[in-house]
Amino acid sequence: MVELANKLSDKRRLKAFLEKSIFNGGEVDYLTVYDDNKFHVFYHKDVCEVMANNFEVTNSQARTKYQIPEQKVLFRYKGKNVGELEMRNDSVVHYKELRFNMIKPKAMQLLYENINEFKDFSDEIRVYGSAIKKFGNWRKQ
Repeated sequence: MVELANKLSDKRRLKAFLEKSIFNGGEVDYLTVYDDNKFHVFYHKDVCEVMANNFEVTNSQARTKYQIPEQKVLFRYKGKNVGELEMRNDSVVHYKELRFNMIKPKAMQLLYENINEFKDFSDEIRVYGSAIKKFGNWRKQ
């Protein structure tokens, strides 16, 4: 995991990783998160740009003598863990898997603080950044 953290410390590689892991390489256009009784819609390129530019990539540290250091790659923002990447081998019959997850409130804080422009699409939907011009174009036809 040390080598992976070193590779993901390169902002271009991190951005490519985020694009593939969250948006399947551009196949998905928007990140939509239900938060505070609204759907918040962000354009995929904005999300990857903000995360790649703001994440500090590190390895986990052992906190007790029974823990093993460097088991996870951590994505940190303002000194707090926002996401993590870990190798899983839950069973001998399954292949090893990479698990990538984020802490919703901290990830949303990162996006809110770095994508300031927004517009209410409806009472239930708020659209941010580049998504303002792109979201809802299907309704114009």
